[in-house]
Amino acid sequence: MTSPATRALDLAPLLRAQAQLNQPHTLFRAVEETCRVRFGFRFLTVLRNLPGTGNVMRMHSSEKDYPTGALKPMGLTEWGKVVLDGGQSWLGNSAEDVRWAFPDAELILSKGCEACACAPVLWAGRCVGVLSLNDARDAYSPDDMADMTLVAQTLAPALI
Repeated sequence: MTSPATRALDLAPLLRAQAQLNQPHTLFRAVEETCRVRFGFRFLTVLRNLPGTGNVMRMHSSEKDYPTGALKPMGLTEWGKVVLDGGQSWLGNSAEDVRWAFPDAELILSKGCEACACAPVLWAGRCVGVLSLNDARDAYSPDDMADMTLVAQTLAPALI
């Protein structure tokens, strides 16, 4: 059986989803399915950056405990400096990493997630959102982040 890390990344379904009706939900669902096949996850979220507020807004979630429309205070955190301000991907693979990054770390950890891979969505040089995948410890590698960053970029039309 082919491991998720060796599967080729196919962006065609995501690009086709951008052209479909019922946006941004059609694109969010296509990104979720691509991430499920390519990387795997226990839960996935898509966040919109709200510059100047210190918050991100959850636009899509595969997890019922993370409702859409909710605000999360991430803009003024150290994680926010890296991902939202710096436009850099961030990979955490331990409970300590999750606690460092997220104010809701205990909820994330309660779901068995010690790995969190976050890829910024960039538009015109600024971070407009983030694709975040969560799974068991060491589920993601630095090599996964290159493909995850490409998947995240397909979300730009839904987040600007």
